Amino acid sequence: MPRSGKDVLADLLIDKGWFGISFGDVVRGFARERHSDKPDPISIANMTETSNWLRETRGADIILQEALRQYEDASKNKTYEGLVLYSVRAPVEADWILEHGGELVWVDARDEVRYRRNTAHQREGEAVISLEEFKRQEALQWQPQPGIPAEVQMDMAYVKSKATIVVDNSEGNLEEFKANALKALGL
Repeated sequence: MPRSGKDVLADLLIDKGWFGISFGDVVRGFARERHSDKPDPISIANMTETSNWLRETRGADIILQEALRQYEDASKNKTYEGLVLYSVRAPVEADWILEHGGELVWVDARDEVRYRRNTAHQREGEAVISLEEFKRQEALQWQPQPGIPAEVQMDMAYVKSKATIVVDNSEGNLEEFKANALKALGL
């Protein structure tokens, strides 16, 4: 989920020689363009809408395919320890990782902790919202919404149910989280 610590974990692996690509960064680029007329083009709600639109119009695995294309391009000039795909939100992404022998890591943190982090570290294109609105917008990612084919939507409940490793990051001690995450990954 947003502000759980998944980017911190990905950065640890990137620092160890892995290639990393955030599915959120891929969607964020499209959301900035798609919602450029709004004061908060990369709000959770706008990112969710953009992600669903991309998957519905370009295929359920479009974000995964874009990430793999970027990895393939980067691998032409450099050898990496592995591939880190993060901000996984859709069943097709989770299934691909598991089918290719990867670990699906769920970084968990309480809603209130993630909300505080979100408020303290706003990106350009985000607006300050209430905790209730934060939770409401996130609920749009938790399971498929009516009116859009389920196979092209985010389904965080599915992703979490498929996790092979779970790391908690609710306490706020960054160094402890990093150590626990690396230990959980056997690194």
